[in-house]
Amino acid sequence: MRFVVGNATLVRVPYLDVPLDAAVAGLTADQVRSVEWAEPVWAASGQVLIGQAVWVIECADRVVVVDPCGAADAFIRSAPDAVKHQDAVLGALAAAGVDPAGVDLVVLSHLDGIGMTALVDDHGDWVPTFPHARVVTTGEELDWVISHPETQGAAAFGALLGRGVVEPVICPFPCANEVTLELTGGHSAGHAVLRVDSAGVQALFVGHLAVSPVQAAFPQRPGQHADAPVAQQALDAVLSHAAANGTLVVGPLWPAPGAARVSGPPWVLTPIYGDT
Repeated sequence: MRFVVGNATLVRVPYLDVPLDAAVAGLTADQVRSVEWAEPVWAASGQVLIGQAVWVIECADRVVVVDPCGAADAFIRSAPDAVKHQDAVLGALAAAGVDPAGVDLVVLSHLDGIGMTALVDDHGDWVPTFPHARVVTTGEELDWVISHPETQGAAAFGALLGRGVVEPVICPFPCANEVTLELTGGHSAGHAVLRVDSAGVQALFVGHLAVSPVQAAFPQRPGQHADAPVAQQALDAVLSHAAANGTLVVGPLWPAPGAARVSGPPWVLTPIYGDT
């Protein structure tokens, strides 16, 4: 699925969408059912729908990948199917016409998992999925992960660090001429969002400020974030701006189509479909 944002194109390469207990979004089934706009796209029968996808931003000057397969480490690395999962994701990229070798930059909004930023090669070693790309995250987030080796995906990320492909950055950081990484904190100390601003049209990747669009209908809860009040403030700012400016809001873990327009408050997130 492709979305045109000014002179940039956003490509959602899907792997899978699955229904999960509402608790993964800090909600109850009754809360999910109470949101009139949640079903059938964002939720089903009191469960939230969570997507695993690779988002690609194609700009004039470079190709950027955002949070590939989100924080799916526990799922896609589960034996004995880990290699099957990573091969399936690579197959999905090929089917979408995305060459991993042609990616210039991988942007990680935060590091409670690195998804498909790295894969296991035939020798059992962690290698970059996108072999010619720099991997960037905020310096605050990198410092936190280095000091917490138990973090999901830390071993794979450590291998990337050892290969010298990871770059800590200071926000706001220009990922491309029309793409900027902006620090928010909240979900984690170094959490960031990614803004695309091209020819007067905007899109914004929310990272894990909202793992499900349905969370926008309720106050953020401490169990979902390191600092829930800061996460709430950041999410409200994103949604307010989006509602006022027609910004396309993208969630790396949102199910297809993975993008919405915002109205409100109270917030309503309406799914937007690009060209398939």
